[in-house]
Order: sequence, then C-alpha cells, then structure tokens
Amino acid sequence: MCGIAGISFEDRNLIRKMTDCIKHRGPDDSGYYTDRHVSLGHRRLSIIDLSKKGRQPMSNEDGSIWIICNGEIYNYMELRTELEKKGHRFYSKTDTEVIIHAYEEYGIGFLKKLRGMFSLCIYDSRKKILILARDNVGKKPLYYYYNDNNIIFSSEIKAILQYDMQRSVNRDAMISYLALQYTIGSQTMFDGIKKLLGGHYLIFDLKTGHMNIQQYWDIEEDILDENENYFIRRLRDLLNESAELRLRSDVPVGAFLSGGIDSSIVVAFARDKVDYEFHTFSMGFENFSELDYARKVSEYLETEHHEIIIKESDVIKNFPHITWHFDEPVGDAATIANYFLSQNAKKYVKVVLAGEAGDELFAGYGNYKDSLKYHVNLALPKTGRKVIGSIIGSLPLSIKGNPWKNRNLRRLNYLSLTDLEKAHLYITSGLSDYEIQWLLAMKKTPNPYAHAITPKKIGNSLNFMLAMDLKNLLPEKFLMKADKATMANSIEERLVLMDKEIVEFSYKIPPRLKIKDNKGKWILRKAGEERLEGIKDILWRKKQGFGVPIDAWMKGELKDYILQSLEGEFIKKNFDENVINKVEEKLMKGNIKNYHNSLVVWTLFALEEWYEQYLQ
Repeated sequence: MCGIAGISFEDRNLIRKMTDCIKHRGPDDSGYYTDRHVSLGHRRLSIIDLSKKGRQPMSNEDGSIWIICNGEIYNYMELRTELEKKGHRFYSKTDTEVIIHAYEEYGIGFLKKLRGMFSLCIYDSRKKILILARDNVGKKPLYYYYNDNNIIFSSEIKAILQYDMQRSVNRDAMISYLALQYTIGSQTMFDGIKKLLGGHYLIFDLKTGHMNIQQYWDIEEDILDENENYFIRRLRDLLNESAELRLRSDVPVGAFLSGGIDSSIVVAFARDKVDYEFHTFSMGFENFSELDYARKVSEYLETEHHEIIIKESDVIKNFPHITWHFDEPVGDAATIANYFLSQNAKKYVKVVLAGEAGDELFAGYGNYKDSLKYHVNLALPKTGRKVIGSIIGSLPLSIKGNPWKNRNLRRLNYLSLTDLEKAHLYITSGLSDYEIQWLLAMKKTPNPYAHAITPKKIGNSLNFMLAMDLKNLLPEKFLMKADKATMANSIEERLVLMDKEIVEFSYKIPPRLKIKDNKGKWILRKAGEERLEGIKDILWRKKQGFGVPIDAWMKGELKDYILQSLEGEFIKKNFDENVINKVEEKLMKGNIKNYHNSLVVWTLFALEEWYEQYLQ
C-alpha cells in the first residue's frame, strides 16, 4: 500500500512536492523517475519484500517500462509462476514486478488477470504512453487533471493541487454531495479534477497529448440453477481462499471487528490461518457502542482485542485534520470512527482486514426490501405515483423543502417515483431534491443523480440495485472513506468480501438466497455458521448499522463549533440566508430531534470545513 503521483512532463520539483504531500500513504521510503516526457513519484509503505528491491518506481530489465503502484495483487505468486514458465526473470519478490512482466506478456489484457486492489501507472517509453488503471470495483483511489494536453494524477487530490491551477467548486458535484454525502461518478468537488472509475483504464499518448478511457471489467449477471447447499459450500470455499490470499504479507496482519455479521465472518475465516498473535480492533462512542458483540466474537476466536471510546472532544480537536486527509467534504460522519480506529490499530499492526462490501453484495440494507415492495412489485400503480408526484410538486417550497416540516412528505416523494434507479438512489440519499432546492434558493429542482453509474444488462431487480450500489455507494463513499482513514494513519486495509471472485460469484447466486425469510445476507450468514458455530446468534441478530451520535453531539460541545462554521464564507455566499438562519436557530435551541435533521446540519458543516481547508 502506497501513494503514487505523476505528470506528463519533466518537473523534478513538482513531483517531489506532490509525493511529499502524501507521505502519510508511504512513510517508509520514496522514489522518483523523470525524463523529458514524464515525472513519476512514489511513497512506499513496505508490506511485501521489505528490502530495497521493492522500491518504486520500478522498471523492467532494460528500463523501457516503468511502474508505480498503490495496492496489493493477491494472486501475484500464481502469476509469477505462470510468467516464469514463459521465460520471464524476476529481480525482487514483490507483486509490483509481476505487473511489469504481465504487461510485457499480455499487453493491456494483463488487467483482467489481476486479483487485488490497486491504482497504478505504467510508463511505456517505447510506445510513449502512460497507462493509468484502477482495480475492478475501485478500492484504491486514482484522481487526474487533464489540461493543455497534459495529465497530472495521484492517489489523492491534495497532491494534484500542488500544480499551479485555478481552484473552484464543481457545482454539479456539490449537488450530489448534498444529496448523497459523496460525489457520484467520475466527478469530484474540484472543477477539472476527476476520478478514474473502478474497472477502467486510461491511456495517455505523450506524443499527441490525447487520452482515451476504456472499461476492462464489468458485472455480469449469470444466475445458476443449483441447489442451496451448492451456493453455501461454494461461497464458504471462496471466503476461505480470499482470507488466505489477504494474509500474504511480510508484516503481521490484524482486523477491524465491529461485532457485526461481515467483520465477524472475516475474522472467523482468517483466524485459523494465523500462527501469531492476531490483533482485533473495535470502537464505540460515549453514548453508543456495540462493543459487547465484538468482545464476544473476539473471545470465541481467541484474538488479542483492543477497544477505544471516541469522545466528542476528540472530534472537535481532530476534525480539521481529518477533513484535510479526506480531500472532499466528510459527509459521512462515520468516517470519524474509521480514522480513530485506524489510529489505534497503527500501534500494533501495519495491515488490517475489514468487512466492507457484505451489504452491497448480499443485500444487507433494509432499503432493498423496501424498494422490492414498493417499486418492483408496484404495490402502488404508476398512475397513483404520478398523482402523488404532482400534488407534492404543487406544494410551496417552504413546506416540501423544509426538513423540519416534510418528514412524511419525504416518504410520499419516494412513493411517487416510477423509475427504480432514481428511487433506489433517493432512498439511500441524505437530502431530497426539494431540500437542496430550499437550501440553495433554486427555482428548479436539481438532479443530484445525473452522474450516477448505471449497471448494464442486469435483469433481476434486486441485482440491479446491488449493482447500483457496487458502482456508486460502495466505491465513492465507503471504500473512499476506508482508504483515506487507514492511509492517513499509514496502515493498509484489505477486504476479504470484496475479492473479485466473490464479487463475480455473487451475481451467480439466486436473489432468493440473498433475501430469505425477510433476512438480508441470508446466504452469507449460512456460509459463516460453520466458523462461528458456538456463537451463531451473532450472525442472525438484527442489523443495527454503524451509527454515529451526531444528533447528541449537536447538543454538546460540538454545537458551538458547528454554529461558527455555518457563519463561514462558502455557506453565506451559496446558501439561502433565511434558511441558514433557521438551521442555526434550531441548533441553538437544541431542536435537532432526529437523525435526518442532524444530517442536514452535518452536511452543511462538513462542506464549510472542507472549503476552509482547500479553497478559502
């Protein structure tokens, strides 16, 4: 796990500034390569082959191909054996060198052979091209800025900003942030800076300055006609293999353990493969925690367990620093927990396993059941939906847009939607279209989902929603959050459930085995029972979600901090003054009575804090 940066021209000072800016991603070493066509930089977090032979940028034998890579290729040993049989010779024991020879052997097709998490750049000096690529789902981030026939790229936006460029807010991205608490699709909050999407590669021609983006991986639905036991056994085998691959490391590996279904299964499948003291890490808040569940799993699996309690004062003290690390507004307050959990884990390990992706692959969220009920089965006919929509549309904006007045209208608005794609995005969103319109004093309702990535050729409705989340919610909210929080503390996070083989197999499983007996993740729970036989109740308890008590914080010390931010430059210039005054009045009186209201306040607060860090 590392940090990469590059530019399509020679500038040794700039590339050093860019890599220095992301030193936290790789404090163990740094490396640079420049010629008159490119400048490449790398920060190293040593995980595999700790020797100097693992230093990047790394080249092939004759120096015609160079690579910088952030991530891990879990099947590198198998690929190395395959390549050695074809005559390739290796200098190091790293997974990065395997990528170089795979590119030499297979060309751009090498990407389909990789089983891992990565963002990388290959410089082919013979063809005079740069190849940028991101893993299939998008675990590792990769940003780029294309201007005047040049490209500048990095693992983090802050490194790109070291280039002398105009900084301005991308308004479309801001609309999607307000709705979803993350920027959707390839856009970012910065005008001109984009993300390379998961499963895509970019080829930049150094001779012409032209670039071309192509997709190399996508979800394919292929539901198998097999019995239930087949799917349980097969998923169990894949989990076992994935955990084994993710324990390949020259440094000890630990795990985040919340006590939920996903993290408990991950630790259960990893524990018997570790012959050293296996550290697990959990956290809670002063007025909310699930530490008892995590403790129960730890005791059963005999891990060396660590717990931390996050205090409101910790949040106030560290929030500007966290905001800087995340590049974009910290719309999801749960990010805070990731940051402090990673900070604690760093004291004991350099690599952690985690449970992300279980909900998005196996239907763990309650909204999947809601959408199946109200949209797929059409409990309410389309004509009825249209009538509801027209009635809501005719209401004054002060009613339908005010989150303190429209709690029931929000549900009705959901029922008025006839398109499953928009309905699903709406039900997973924070602020509705009308609330955004109200906050920004807009005459026309915005479309916050305009840049959403829509899956192709997915026939089943449940799989369609899962694929929507795999392409949007998972990479751009949860995976981004996990990457930035762990890398801010110089540790690597590996996801057992997000193995490429497991992702692809999940679209072979009949949807009836994902939600069964009104329980989401049914097939995953069954696959985990064998490893957690003595505490199976952990797998079958009701999903609680990972709550952050922001509504309680807003009645304590955090209130004054937020009020100060709401008086900030960006909020004052871009949001309706009367509306913001009402928000401040509610906050001062302690009338933030539910999660949705607190989310409105938090979304504005995080936006202003980001603006002050990056654009003021």
